[in-house]
Amino acid sequence: MNDELQKLLAAIAAEDEAKDGGTEYSYELGGIMAQKTTTWRYIEGEWRDSSQIHIKNEQKGWVSETGSRFKAVPVVKDILPPDIYTFLANDHGHFYEKQLFPTDEPILLPGLPCEFILDRIKRFWEAGDEYKKYNLVHKTGIMLYGAPGCGKTSIVRLLCNRLLEMGGVIFSIDSFRKASVFVSEFRRNEPNRPILTIQEDIEGIFEGQEGADEIKSALSFLDGQDQTGNIVHVATSNRPEFIADRFIKRPGRFDLVIGIHEPTAETRAAYLKHVCRGQIPEEKLKELVEKTEGLGLAYLRELAASFLCLRVPLDETLDRLRANAKTKVFENKNKSMGYTVGYRSKEEKGIE
Repeated sequence: MNDELQKLLAAIAAEDEAKDGGTEYSYELGGIMAQKTTTWRYIEGEWRDSSQIHIKNEQKGWVSETGSRFKAVPVVKDILPPDIYTFLANDHGHFYEKQLFPTDEPILLPGLPCEFILDRIKRFWEAGDEYKKYNLVHKTGIMLYGAPGCGKTSIVRLLCNRLLEMGGVIFSIDSFRKASVFVSEFRRNEPNRPILTIQEDIEGIFEGQEGADEIKSALSFLDGQDQTGNIVHVATSNRPEFIADRFIKRPGRFDLVIGIHEPTAETRAAYLKHVCRGQIPEEKLKELVEKTEGLGLAYLRELAASFLCLRVPLDETLDRLRANAKTKVFENKNKSMGYTVGYRSKEEKGIE
């Protein structure tokens, strides 16, 4: 339920209707219309409210796939509303379904490439005429790799927020075969709309029986016959070595590749200070920053949540998290912290 609808329902609830057996009231807020039919029934010695609220939309219309057969629908939009969507295909057709972004509030943290990436993408969107001038497809790609919980998803969320402010749309991709069909369909309807695609844990899309077909579709979608313009592709990976040769090292697919490593002391301090909001003494925060070296932002979040919401002692949670961190799958043998631009395999780094 969106904010405007919640406000509308609250306004209706605040009304003090008389118990007169039946009255209709109409309300409108933010383009949303509603009608309330107030009915009171005398049952077993008392008056009971049997009111009903009917949500309406001021823009109804007709839709047709062929131009000869039409269907009445309650909501008609000239453009797909700015939001994050997944693709759904069934016997009734293709659907763009809104998706919630399940992350905490994104934070611009020092020591992470947030501003660097946001500035790079801002310049990309502003350079559309330059791409057109030189007959280049207006597209770019960003690959963020690194251990789980070090801030990749938070950076993706910041990029999404910026695009939604521009009125663009975001597509969350779990199948490149579907993406090729849906994005092509979208482009036919909205040829100039800014698009951002998200491929979280991209290597997982290429696993299983359909993995080989998904790889072919991905190559075509990113840099082949199914590519489109005015688009930014953003992918994340916990295992970049599995996709390096086809996707990271080849030009034209992901132009900007950034490794997100364990947060620096500056990053950890800024994050804890922001999340704890003064609930932990400054000296204790400094101690936590020292003791959380090697832990990602996801660990720091759990540390803060356990103490602030559940009142679990900080040291108790910290001991548990440090024990869990020792079993991490992602290797960081050279103890990288912060972030690095580019990607080098183990062989190139000289790591056995």
